[in-house]
Amino acid sequence: MNLTIPPELHHDLLRVESLLRERTRARLSVITLVDSHLITDPSDRLRALIVLAIARLGHHVDEQVAHAAAAVELIQAATRTHDNLIDEQARRRGQIANGAWDHGVALMVGDYLFALAAGEMARSPDPRIIGLYSQAVMRICEGQLTTVTSLTPRAAALAVYWQRAEALSGALLSAAAQAGVLCGGLPESLLEPAARFGLHLGLARQLVAEIRDLEADGARLQTGHVPLALLLAADDPLDPVLHAVFTQPTSMTVAAALPLIRAAGLPAARNALSEQQAAAREALDRLPVGATTRWLTDLIQQIDG
Repeated sequence: MNLTIPPELHHDLLRVESLLRERTRARLSVITLVDSHLITDPSDRLRALIVLAIARLGHHVDEQVAHAAAAVELIQAATRTHDNLIDEQARRRGQIANGAWDHGVALMVGDYLFALAAGEMARSPDPRIIGLYSQAVMRICEGQLTTVTSLTPRAAALAVYWQRAEALSGALLSAAAQAGVLCGGLPESLLEPAARFGLHLGLARQLVAEIRDLEADGARLQTGHVPLALLLAADDPLDPVLHAVFTQPTSMTVAAALPLIRAAGLPAARNALSEQQAAAREALDRLPVGATTRWLTDLIQQIDG
């Protein structure tokens, strides 16, 4: 999703980009060795923009909001680095990945980015932001340790799916939205709807990514990712085609399973996406109207655009 930057946030976002460049300059060559776009690609600064946009709904926006926005982007980069080390297929089979040199470098880069994020948190305008981001990181770590190990029983598999999705796709956006409340000097009572807005926005983004992948070629499915539509298509007794793609996701098993997943799972997954978008709108309606409200509203609508 290409993000359109509202004029009200241009200056703040430029300050965030400046902070990210300044903080990572000393180790940029090592960071880009792990992922050349990890920090240098500004095309998706959604978490920072959420902090900035919700802060702009307040009457007073502390100039230190840029530190809170930079911190959440550094956390995102760190968690992405660590998450890339995990082999979903191997983990479901109870196997542990080997400690290759490149894995060791990626692990150290992730830790380094977490340390940089801690420094930006300390410079944020409200000390409660440290707690918000720390809790989000703990939830993300829990999500990385959680995986769907069986398609049946369906209720148990769905419970694990949503627990993992909320941690990996919703926790950081939820914390970013709450940080915006604090940076904007908004009432503490708005922390809860802000958190819900970020959570449901993140879940909607995950669902649309899964749906688009299944409508295309199932490339993410082949890497071991378990989409909601696969769980919704699974029944007891489990179709051997779905069992095969879950246990051994190859180009052949994915190609065989896609028609069944599309027919039996995608309609319900699309309904779940609509429910997440509606929940995000409801939460946003509880926040004050301001200069960036229209952009936040459009953000929800554009997810499946």
